[in-house]
Amino acid sequence: MTDERPSWLPPEATTASVATAARSGAGSGTPRQIVLVGLSGVGKTSVGRLLAERLGWPFVDTDDLVTAREGKHPAELIPERGEAAFREIEAQVVAEAARQVPAVIATGGGAFQRPANRLALGERGFICYLDATAPEIARRLAQDAEGPVRPLVADDPVTKLEELAEERRASYMLADLWVPVQMPDPALAATRILRAWGEQGAELLTSQTRRERLGADVPPRGPTALVDTGETRYPIWVGNGELARLGDRLRQVGLEGRRVFLISDSEVVERHGQTVARALSQAGVPGASYVIPAGEASKTVRVANELYAWFASEKAERRDVILALGGGVVGDLAGHVAATYLRGMPLVQVPTSVLAMNDAAIGGKVAVDLPAGKNLVGAFHQPTAVVADIDTLRTLQKRSFIEGFGEIIKHGLILDPVLLRVLEENAAALSSGAPDWDLVTYVTARSARVKALVVSSDPTEQGLRAVLNYGHTIGHAIEQVTGYTEYLHGEAVSIGMMGAARIAVELGLHDEELLHRQADLLRAFGLPLVAPGLNVTVIMDAMQRDKKVVQGKQRFVLLEEVGRTTVRGDVPADLVQRAVTSLVRG
Repeated sequence: MTDERPSWLPPEATTASVATAARSGAGSGTPRQIVLVGLSGVGKTSVGRLLAERLGWPFVDTDDLVTAREGKHPAELIPERGEAAFREIEAQVVAEAARQVPAVIATGGGAFQRPANRLALGERGFICYLDATAPEIARRLAQDAEGPVRPLVADDPVTKLEELAEERRASYMLADLWVPVQMPDPALAATRILRAWGEQGAELLTSQTRRERLGADVPPRGPTALVDTGETRYPIWVGNGELARLGDRLRQVGLEGRRVFLISDSEVVERHGQTVARALSQAGVPGASYVIPAGEASKTVRVANELYAWFASEKAERRDVILALGGGVVGDLAGHVAATYLRGMPLVQVPTSVLAMNDAAIGGKVAVDLPAGKNLVGAFHQPTAVVADIDTLRTLQKRSFIEGFGEIIKHGLILDPVLLRVLEENAAALSSGAPDWDLVTYVTARSARVKALVVSSDPTEQGLRAVLNYGHTIGHAIEQVTGYTEYLHGEAVSIGMMGAARIAVELGLHDEELLHRQADLLRAFGLPLVAPGLNVTVIMDAMQRDKKVVQGKQRFVLLEEVGRTTVRGDVPADLVQRAVTSLVRG
């Protein structure tokens, strides 16, 4: 890492194998410590021991050093002496651990908040932040019956963990590497860490900017969220006035000095085209634009072919940048073209709808539709950055604004109980004709972080990422059979979530109370719960053509409780039909 390229930017070095990374550690410049930070219970010990084994280094746990020094575990010291006194002991132990070279060091959850501790650990160490959602960490703590009691999260662990995450996240994000561990796979986390450790090299420890950042009393504000797939790393910015900062954002991710090909739709370009053109012009960015008709009907192979022809006529090069300005249709279409033209071009997503900011723009799933179904032709192509300007939401019609909350509510249900509670407590303030825009920014940023964590843990949808399809199996079918004209995507997902909840109740996965809680929240936002008048047989047939069907069996994401899901491929067909029937009869 150099002074000019902060740790969240895409690495410039080619990806090294684990073995190559380990060998490179023998060089004099590469950090001879790997430091793991994050909340208690996130998996620092299991990942740390595996790293130590692979490198042949000693493993140091600062909690163990505290126990050896004081004769008592931190779980006993904090209630007995108070947290402030414990932090003083911990600081001395951190300083001791930081002098051990080589070593893999796992720190206590709060140790990294102190600037002095951060500086000590960063002097010789490559610092890695392990991150997972509070419900997932709480689940691991509950399963670890032999582990120590964590006094700071002993009561109501999900809420306490979330409070600690909010308090500590800014400090944790000063680490050299963010490591998503939502999937409990220590081997995958260790491989990611070793690869990045081998890439970043000697300049990491000599960076004056890094030293100043680690030692700052108030951590500097960075991007809202990161996506890091292990191969690709990019920032997500969510805030006001981001369109005016586009030139700066392109520079920050290393895309300055390149032509930009803007793709937008007729409605979005009328509202925001001048702002974007002005920002790019002021930054001296050359380029051209292509405007498609607004609506799902533009997300086709035919329109993609038009874009290919346009790029060819403009003599677009592989280093040029495609900028997708708009909602999910523009993001998916532009992303599909970026993934395939010249075998791949850089993509910057600039979402202008609630739905796109929380769904299509994040994660690299890009596609176009076929008459047989939605998103059937596409690829995984991660953007270089996501720039979400909350001010663009002010121009949306109310229905288009509200539909995006279908995806935010979904994220709360499947992964984030705190987000769900905020939505429940503030439904009126969020969905009114004059919403609380600070609150809109908060829930959008929180929802984006949740999706980024899942996408980073499972970039090509091999397991965990499937949970993001909650409500989509039925929802996509409803969109298709109505020709993508009667229900917006978020509305169809809302109906699909109600169908999934009815299936889960009949399977005994959760009770009627959760079904009604979900229904009440969707209703409070004005989202539909049923799709009256549609043909059950036609919907069932459309579901069979869904891309998530495996060996002819439909796969349903179902809730077990808020924050915990299961993916089932054994749902009886008659149960599915009953659920769909209940939706279309209204």
